[in-house]
Amino acid sequence: MTQNLIDLLRQIVTFTDEEFSAIVPLFKERKIKKGDFWVKTGEINPDIFYIETGLMRSYFIKDGIEKTFDIMNENDLCVSPSSFFYNLPSVDSIQAIEDCEILFMTKEDLNYLYDQSAKWERLGRLIFEHYTYSYELRLRTFISDTAQERYEKMLIDSPDLVRRMPQIYLANFLGITPQSLSRLRKNMNL
Repeated sequence: MTQNLIDLLRQIVTFTDEEFSAIVPLFKERKIKKGDFWVKTGEINPDIFYIETGLMRSYFIKDGIEKTFDIMNENDLCVSPSSFFYNLPSVDSIQAIEDCEILFMTKEDLNYLYDQSAKWERLGRLIFEHYTYSYELRLRTFISDTAQERYEKMLIDSPDLVRRMPQIYLANFLGITPQSLSRLRKNMNL
């Protein structure tokens, strides 16, 4: 378990060093090469993971076209929701955009932690609330904002992601074609 993960979790719930030492053995390390997958559509992977370094995306395929709906980077906690919550095959794929180093924990180990302390259960609830709110905001932008407005918000809120993401994934994440993103950037003089 890294200091970055400890710091992240301590921002959400106050844990002692002793409480953290109990969970260190529950986390496993894994490296995922650029282009490789954490989970593919149709597979079951109920584990939760933390991105120490790197960039990943969640996507599904509709009418033969990839639809990127989430981008995850350092300090993000991630799951395949259908697998994590319901032990069902994933409806999306999670793929590394860059080489990644992750820490992961099985759902069984996480449930064990929940049973051991209300603090861990509170942590899980607060993380779930955060991600629910984040997804609501993303959905709301697709209903109310233009592609240019979404892009401008990304430039302000996540300039590092915009710089690091391949243009094809950035366009896909914004809900437009790469050609439309190119025109948009040209019109904005970027």
